[in-house]
Amino acid sequence: MRTPVLALGAALALVFGAPAAAQDAAPQDPAATPATTQLVPSPMAAASPSVTPFRSQAKNIDDYKKHAAGHIVSVSKHELAPSLPPILKSVVVLDITVDAEGNARAVLWRSNGYEDVEKIALDSVQRAGRLPAPSPEVLKGQQSVRFLETWLFRHDGRYHVRSVVPKDLPIDEIKDVAGNKKPARGG
Repeated sequence: MRTPVLALGAALALVFGAPAAAQDAAPQDPAATPATTQLVPSPMAAASPSVTPFRSQAKNIDDYKKHAAGHIVSVSKHELAPSLPPILKSVVVLDITVDAEGNARAVLWRSNGYEDVEKIALDSVQRAGRLPAPSPEVLKGQQSVRFLETWLFRHDGRYHVRSVVPKDLPIDEIKDVAGNKKPARGG
């Protein structure tokens, strides 16, 4: 049973350019593999909706929300904004439910009515595939966990997810389109 797993791992290593030394280090004899070997998620786990990338170690819903948002953002880096304006085009809030296996379902909870950015937010959750499976501490005996997450959209459709906005993210300056002229006071 271990041979196909090793073969799959070696094939993925070839595709993703893992060093040859790592491939040579793989045991040739399945019986020689110690029982304490830990499995590490493959690089494809984050991109495949059929594989749970990992189980979250978060102990509370706030930490889990950040972990899940980080996974969503990591898959959609090409859509992230390099900065945020002081005035956003739209704020989209999704109601996200994640079951014990990491299967996520998102529905629109609140928006400014811009259907294009609503679709981008919903698609980012779908593109992420399975999210990190919630820990038993987060599930608290339930079948799933449910939370709200907020997408902050610029006018160009790029965004950030509120739970994981970097603290050092630049804020765009407001441009003075009036030419910095002060109105004359009557007098």
